[in-house]
Amino acid sequence: MADFSLPAPFEPQKSTYIHDRATRPKRPPIGWRELTGRFWGLGMGVAFSVIFTVALFELRDSWDKHREWLVSFIPFFAIAGLAFGHLMYRGKWEALAVPGGFLLLTGIFTVSVFLGDIDEVSRDTRRIVAALGGISLGLTVVSAIVALLWVELRQPTTAPPPQL
Repeated sequence: MADFSLPAPFEPQKSTYIHDRATRPKRPPIGWRELTGRFWGLGMGVAFSVIFTVALFELRDSWDKHREWLVSFIPFFAIAGLAFGHLMYRGKWEALAVPGGFLLLTGIFTVSVFLGDIDEVSRDTRRIVAALGGISLGLTVVSAIVALLWVELRQPTTAPPPQL
């Protein structure tokens, strides 16, 4: 019987069984396939965050005056990237249609600005394409965050059922 007069519960007859950490079973090993399956959405979210940031710096580079205040939007790019990864992980492809379309436009404009720098296209053309790319990048970020909020408010993420 347990002695309840002590400040911490202690059962001397079970001390070697319960209180000894060496007698506890080891955790089963986790393979790389299980870890990849568990964290691929997070990895995709981080990748999209980096892609958004790279697009921002590439588009910003073609403007005459660098707008240094644009880097203050990087936290929103991180949120939008993680939103992309989370929605991909949950399989909500219809919610990703609008942000994905804007991302495609952003990619087209960003590659156009990059190739325009190489081919020495007129400065005004690069500036206009960069402005369109910046607008589509902003719409991508806003629509990804709105899509995440829309999905999570309608069908929140739930914990998996317990494994018995």
